[in-house]
Amino acid sequence: MPGTKVTLEQFKLEDHEVVHIPTGRDGRRTGTIAEPHLESLGMLGSVLPNGDDYEYGDVLPIALKLLRERKLEG
Repeated sequence: MPGTKVTLEQFKLEDHEVVHIPTGRDGRRTGTIAEPHLESLGMLGSVLPNGDDYEYGDVLPIALKLLRERKLEG
């Protein structure tokens, strides 16, 4: 069964951190790590209390893209 659709509006981007708001999945870029990396899965991969189910493979590419774009801007 496919997961819940992931949209850009579900992400919060601040400085060098991106959070998938529904799941709390937290990714960031720090000064010592060249590529964005996963800090916390939050509830990613789990069925949320409201029944939504976000898959890792759907959330991660968007989060990494947002972090890479942020690096190019700053």
